[in-house]
Amino acid sequence: MKEYGEVDFYRNDIVKYYDLDKIFREQLNSLDTLDPFTRKHSENVGNLTCRLCEKLKLEKGFTIYTSICGFIHDIGKMFIDPKILQKEGKLTDEEFEIMKTHTTIGYNMCMKEPKLRPYSAGPLYHHEALDGTRISKSV
Repeated sequence: MKEYGEVDFYRNDIVKYYDLDKIFREQLNSLDTLDPFTRKHSENVGNLTCRLCEKLKLEKGFTIYTSICGFIHDIGKMFIDPKILQKEGKLTDEEFEIMKTHTTIGYNMCMKEPKLRPYSAGPLYHHEALDGTRISKSV
């Protein structure tokens, strides 16, 4: 099986290959301005997902799909107040409720962009267990 290595979704050739458009790249770049930690975390999740799929020798199409879902899972955080995103320590109940909306916001962003619709599960479900319950209150 071909090794895909670390996938840099910001490279133009990779973004083109993965069928992500210029507007989406700009949105991801703006996430870096709001919260560099979240952008790096998203890169790490996408890359780790890719490596895990490779290790498990999963099909290339599935590897690409899950890597993109992993990479964009937190894209909804673009619309969360940076003061909440970057807060050190525990969030208040109100802040936590706001933070939880990033999954739905990310899903809605994907659904508005035809090229991203197939990946909308990444943002929507990344904090849920298989039975539909939330995995953790600590987002």
